[in-house]
Amino acid sequence: MASRPSVLQSNEASGAHESGRARGRYPTYFAAALLLAAFVAFAVSGYVALKRELTQAAMAQAGALSRLAASTLSERIERAVDVTVSLATRVRLAELVAQGDWTGAGAILQAVPERFKHVRRLFLADPRGTLRFDVPARPGVRGQNFAQRDWYHGVSDGWQTYVSPLYRRTAAPQVNVIAVATPVRERRSGEVAGILVAQLDLDTFFDWSKAIDPGAGASLIVVDPRGQAAHTSGLPAQGPVGALSADAVLERLRRGGAGVEIVRAAGAGEDMLYAFDPAGRGWAVVLRQPARAAFAARDAQLMLLQVAYALFVVLVATVAWTGLRVAARRREQLERVRASLAQHTERLRILGEIDRAVAAEKPAEEIAAAVIRPLRELLGVPRAIVNRFDFEAGEAEWVAAAGRHRVHVGPGVRYPMRLMGDLDGLRRGEAQLVDVGALPEGPETQALLASDVRYYKVVPMIAGGELLGAISFGGRTGEFAPDKAAIAQEVATQLAIAIVQARLLERVRRHSGELEAQVRARTAELESTNQELSAFSYSVSHDLRAPLRAVDGYARMLQEDFAERLGEEGRRQLGVVRDEAMRMGHLIDDLLAFSRAGRQAMRAARVDMAELARNVAAELATEYPQAQVRVAALPPAAADPALVRQVWTNLIGNALKYSAKHPAPRVEIGGRADGALAEYWVQDNGAGFDERYAHKLFGVFQRLHGAHEFPGTGVGLAIVQRVVARHGGRVWAQGRPGAGARFSFAVPAAEGAP
Repeated sequence: MASRPSVLQSNEASGAHESGRARGRYPTYFAAALLLAAFVAFAVSGYVALKRELTQAAMAQAGALSRLAASTLSERIERAVDVTVSLATRVRLAELVAQGDWTGAGAILQAVPERFKHVRRLFLADPRGTLRFDVPARPGVRGQNFAQRDWYHGVSDGWQTYVSPLYRRTAAPQVNVIAVATPVRERRSGEVAGILVAQLDLDTFFDWSKAIDPGAGASLIVVDPRGQAAHTSGLPAQGPVGALSADAVLERLRRGGAGVEIVRAAGAGEDMLYAFDPAGRGWAVVLRQPARAAFAARDAQLMLLQVAYALFVVLVATVAWTGLRVAARRREQLERVRASLAQHTERLRILGEIDRAVAAEKPAEEIAAAVIRPLRELLGVPRAIVNRFDFEAGEAEWVAAAGRHRVHVGPGVRYPMRLMGDLDGLRRGEAQLVDVGALPEGPETQALLASDVRYYKVVPMIAGGELLGAISFGGRTGEFAPDKAAIAQEVATQLAIAIVQARLLERVRRHSGELEAQVRARTAELESTNQELSAFSYSVSHDLRAPLRAVDGYARMLQEDFAERLGEEGRRQLGVVRDEAMRMGHLIDDLLAFSRAGRQAMRAARVDMAELARNVAAELATEYPQAQVRVAALPPAAADPALVRQVWTNLIGNALKYSAKHPAPRVEIGGRADGALAEYWVQDNGAGFDERYAHKLFGVFQRLHGAHEFPGTGVGLAIVQRVVARHGGRVWAQGRPGAGARFSFAVPAAEGAP
């Protein structure tokens, strides 16, 4: 019996131990449950956060691509608008269009499609929409009216530059085009004289889309103001045109909105990811991608995360590391997208800077200086140079150069052109890669090596098929990314255009300077001639009159004091002397009047020619009381009243003088409006003249009748011709011997005259 208590005690102790172990497990199980719940909560929250982050990353990438495409499209549209506006505002083109010289205006546009490859066709239309000239010409379209076209409605609604939606051209070949229409205004009045329309080549205009990879199953769609899919990446530019099916996206775009949305595609049975951004002037870019493709990487990664969670604690660290690594990779992708976008933005800024400088007519050196430093930084090289080629000297010359520490602008640095590589290849538009180590020894090679340039690339600057220079840039290695070379090529092309523009401007300025010099020389010559005429007039007025007065005075004294001693013949000869002295005085007066007619300052005003002619006729008719003078209605003129009065005095006086011997002398004065000129005439029934000698009538001292028949000096008609010529008019005569004469002249009509 003694052993039983010990056994009982042992059993009780064992139960107590088991109970204690059981009680000890509960906190462990509870702690494990808590740890498991914490792990599950952590796993679930991590899963949800990762899904959200990957979703945002995918959507942000789509948004970045749509913004990049919208920025590129906006730049292309504005460049097309700038080119069209700059052509329409050319002074000479505007003058020719205002004059209705469509052929002359079109000649200015002939070379535009070759210089701007995105311009497929140009044409000029009048303000009513009738096509007047097209480049290249298409048969049967000139003279047609296109007022029903959208581009006409757009540009005529307020007469501002308008970019049309996509439409199919009616002229052969019938292709899809975009039109940029801008008014051509008359310079002084600002009135619209015509419309310049540029039809854009879609293949060239949308070539930038080839450089953008939208992703698996994705399409980059350019939407026009009508909501049409004007261009879809991967499809031909001349394919059928359809409307974008996402109504919600179109509505957001019409309100100028941008964003990234997931939309259930009608009839497709699946969600589509849309990233959309406006590009200005009603255009927009939409990136469309099936949601399953857009989030394929996300879903695959989340699936891996789920599998990793199934492996529980052992794989938790691996899954977490994988998730973090994926997130980091996505962030790197976003950083690369941002870096690419920043690079593209800087490239557009450089090209825009060049375009603005060209429009502002800045010299090539200033344009190159403005872009060389940002270009070097964009290319990521230690040195970049803009070179101009001097083929006669066989040398290349710096226009602008940028290194790490300073920028050199202007000429002065020249070196052999052989350092530029194969010139024939450059003329073909092929960039050259030059190994500095393979060049001959010389100061140029040493300078390149000292600048840490072991290799450099030479990108040609070509405009109009002419090699003008090159952009060279280099570094330690000979590997240059294709996108860097493409950027350099774009800048080189724009700089070549700028150099050609600068040459043309310099040529125009030089020609203007030569013309101004000629004008100054002619002005000086005219002033010298006027001074000589003034001296001559003074001599005639003072030096010649004194001897004449002396001759006439002595002759009169002889006639008065010694008339009886002279006899009949002596008195007759003395009378001849006095008559000739008087005639010489009249001749001097007429010469002075002729001189004044060429030098007297003109003060143009509205002249009542009928009133003026009646006053002159009334004054002169007192000497010819038998003559009948009739003055018809005359249009007013824009002339100098004093000078034109001299014209009427000479013409009416001649008519009265040469008709005085007719039994019934008659003088008729008439006129009529002839456009910008007013024509007047004086007709008589007097002696007339032979029209074979009409060209002599308006010369100084030229007379067709002797002084014994009709008195005069032969200067009056010369004065008429000079005064009318100074007014920008003309004078002419008609007549027959014994049948009278008609003298006519034309001067500018008064403004507002009928």
